[in-house]
Formats: sequence, C-alpha cells, structure tokens
Amino acid sequence: MNKRLFLVTLLLAALCVLAIVPAQAQDETRIVSFLTTFGGSELDALNVSLNAFTEATGILVTVESNRSSTTVLRTRIAGGNPPDVALISSPAVVAEFARAGYLIPLVNVDGSAGLVDPSVITDNYNQAFIDLTTVDGAIYGIMAKAYSKSTVWYRPASFEEMGFEVPTTWDELMAIQQAYIDAGVTPWSIGAADAWTLTDWFENIYVRLVGPEMYNGLFLTHTVPWTDPTVVEAMQIFQQVFDPADTNLAGGTDGTLSTDFITAMNMVFGPDPSAAMYYEGGFVGGILGGNFPDLVAGEDYNFFLFPALNEAQGAPIVGGGDTLVAFSDRPEVAELINWMAGVEGNTLWAGTNAIISPNVNVDMGVYSTLAANEAQQVVNADAFVFDGSDLMPSAVTDAFHTGLQEIVADPSVIQETLEYIESVAASSY
Repeated sequence: MNKRLFLVTLLLAALCVLAIVPAQAQDETRIVSFLTTFGGSELDALNVSLNAFTEATGILVTVESNRSSTTVLRTRIAGGNPPDVALISSPAVVAEFARAGYLIPLVNVDGSAGLVDPSVITDNYNQAFIDLTTVDGAIYGIMAKAYSKSTVWYRPASFEEMGFEVPTTWDELMAIQQAYIDAGVTPWSIGAADAWTLTDWFENIYVRLVGPEMYNGLFLTHTVPWTDPTVVEAMQIFQQVFDPADTNLAGGTDGTLSTDFITAMNMVFGPDPSAAMYYEGGFVGGILGGNFPDLVAGEDYNFFLFPALNEAQGAPIVGGGDTLVAFSDRPEVAELINWMAGVEGNTLWAGTNAIISPNVNVDMGVYSTLAANEAQQVVNADAFVFDGSDLMPSAVTDAFHTGLQEIVADPSVIQETLEYIESVAASSY
C-alpha cells in the first residue's frame, strides 16, 4: 500500500471510531467535578455512592482528593476555576464563600427552590443540620457527613461490677468518678499531650452550661470574651475532672501531659487497665477495634452520651462534619446534590461504616452496633455544634490548646490563662 493510500485509510478508520463513540461521552456537561479532603476508607465509601450515581444517571463524577482542599478552593476561586461541588469541613468557610457570592443557593431566602426543591432537604435532615448550612436565610449546602464528639467510653463489665447505671447528668458522672476513687480505681485517662483532647472536654462542658448561641459567640464570632464568667465557670467544672490529678488521672499531671490520645485510650481498654473511663469522639471505636481485635464492641467497650450539665440546655452534640456545596448551577450538579441528599445515596456510603450520615431516613440497620449508636446521637440531636477549635482563627486555637495544658499543670492559673487567650482572640477576629 502506498503512503498516501495508507494515510487516507487511517483517517477514515479514525472517523469511523469517532462516529461510534456515544455522544454522552464527548459531552463535558455530563461530567461533575468534585473536590474533597477525603482519603482512605472515607474516599472509598464516597466512591461507592458516586459510582452508583453514575450508573443510574450516566453522569460521570471526577473526584479530586486533597487534604488542603480549602487552600485549593481559594486558589481555584481566585483563578475563576472552582470545582462544580466540594465538601467543606468548616461552617465558617461555607458562610464566607456564600456571602462572597461564590456558592449557588440550594434553597433561596424566600424558601423557593434554588438548585434543588426545598423538600429534598427538609424531608431528609432535622433542623439542627439545616441551621448549620443556612447563611443569611438561604440554604447553601447539605451536611453530607457528621460525627459526634460527645461520647464517653467505658467498660460495661466495670460498671456492672461497681453497680453503676449510665449517667445522664454531670452530678451522676461525678458520683461515679468519686465511687471509683473510693474503691482505689483511677477514674480517667486523658491523653493531654494532644492538647485538642482537653479542648473537646471544655467544649462539651461549655455548650451544656450555656447553650449553642453563647457557644458560637465564644468560638465562632467572639461576641463572648474568654474572660466571661461563664467561661470561668466552665473551666472550674472541668477542673473537677483533673484536679487532684494524683487520684483522678492515670499517670497524674506529668503522665497526662506526656501521653498521647491513643496511648491514653489503651490504658483503659488494654489487658491491664490503669483507669476506668476515657472521653473522646466516636472515631475512637475504629481505633479500639483495630488495637484490640479480641474485644467485642458494645460488650467489652461502649460509650454513653456526654451527660447534661444544665437542665435548660440538655445535651447538645459537639462534633464535626462536611458540608456539600455547589459552585455551579448546571442540571447535572443539581442531580448530584439530590443524590447526595437522598436516602439511596446516603445509605450506600453509610453502609460501609466509614462515615455517619445525618440523613434521618437512613436505616440504622446498615451500621455496625457502635456506629448505629453514634448515628442515633447525630440524627436525633436537638442541637449540634461544631468543634470549637475548628471555628476559631488558628492563633486563638493555638492559645486555647497551650492554655488548657497550662491549666491542667496548674489549676490556679485559670484566670490568668483566660486573659491571655482573650488577648490573642481580640487581635485575631
């Protein structure tokens, strides 16, 4: 075959190939770009749902995973090239982007449909989560994933041996603490080398003392100063847990401040426990199961809801999660939002037990025992507030971390330390 005939034949073959490629595969509007911080099992779980969405709709979702997704978002927004949708872990960032006009409202201020019909959200989420994604009256996202940090871990066999019932009030918890001390058992193990474990304690106490509005005033907007009497009172209540450290904490003051959170957990649930109880978030269940595979979840270890402190405030859930927002109003994006808000999409990825869905219509039977307990906390929350450390400017978070470590080391410096945190906050908001 001569060269010219060969080239003509090759061109004709290429045209034939192009002619048989489905038009949908060449239509870029049938592709939705998706940015997330997720990795590992969380990303695998997300892809289970997204792959099913593609099979059902023919819409391809291209997922970009980046642990610095907020930084990536800011860069891409500045360059005029944001993704179609993104998962954002901070409500403050969602509000910032919404007020800057970057986000597409899912539901408009007047309650009319934006990107989706309002019933898609109101039928699937309780008001606590709708409020978290509402900015100046419009709904800008759906809470796609949530987790609880209001879980206190214990050994059921120890409670049974001591004759304890699961406490529902702070006074009941303190009575259990004292009963352990009287029996010669150290009640708590705290891994305060990771300072955020201390902030989680304080956040649960503070929101139970004053409620979500003042909690957000302290952490999110700084309308409540760190020297406010309610903050001092919450610190003094927390002091009941760690002072005196020699009787209350495994390892005393020095051991607590030099122990990481996983080691502290192991000190309660290992074969030779040196403390009776451990407070940290629901994610601990996965670590416990990996560290002690012979233990049975729900039998050898379990958790109860961080107890109420002020009857008027009840027991709000402190936690975190990721809000799905849209930067594009194309129909394909609306279809994906509907899927991610709906029962089928949520059930598929919740069923992997890698995430907790706040969707009220997900059957609890898809979860493992402990995950179902955490999901019940999340879904049924009358109030849900975000981890305070994640709401503040980083300089204030750093001061909060080191300040709590200093208070554990020397409880007499509470006032002085709060004045320092306030001085950092005053120049940071």
